[in-house]
Amino acid sequence: MRLLGYLIALSSILFFSFNRQQHPLQKEWQLVAERITHFNQDHTPYDGVKDRLDSVDNIRVQFLSDGSFKSPEGDGSYTFSKDSIHLNINGKTASFRYELIDSKLMMESYIKNPTYLVRSRLYLE
Repeated sequence: MRLLGYLIALSSILFFSFNRQQHPLQKEWQLVAERITHFNQDHTPYDGVKDRLDSVDNIRVQFLSDGSFKSPEGDGSYTFSKDSIHLNINGKTASFRYELIDSKLMMESYIKNPTYLVRSRLYLE
């Protein structure tokens, strides 16, 4: 009977520890670069504006396990859905498709302009 009690306690501990596993994005990230690319509405390259790649220094973003995040632009909340992360800050929402490869995070968003599309890719480590 005592063994059964230990097994129940152990299984409860294991169950709760697996349920509380952190999402791989839940940590502090350093933004290292941003790539801005311009496209026509049909996703062909747009020649009217020059694309650019900027390196970035000393910008950190931290995704906490309680659904909040901290950034230099302010603190907010986030949610996940499939391969996207949705950030809520100061009453505004921004959505990014993300990809995590070898502990490196790439977040991508599109902004529609009447003439062209702007793709912003953020590279974080």
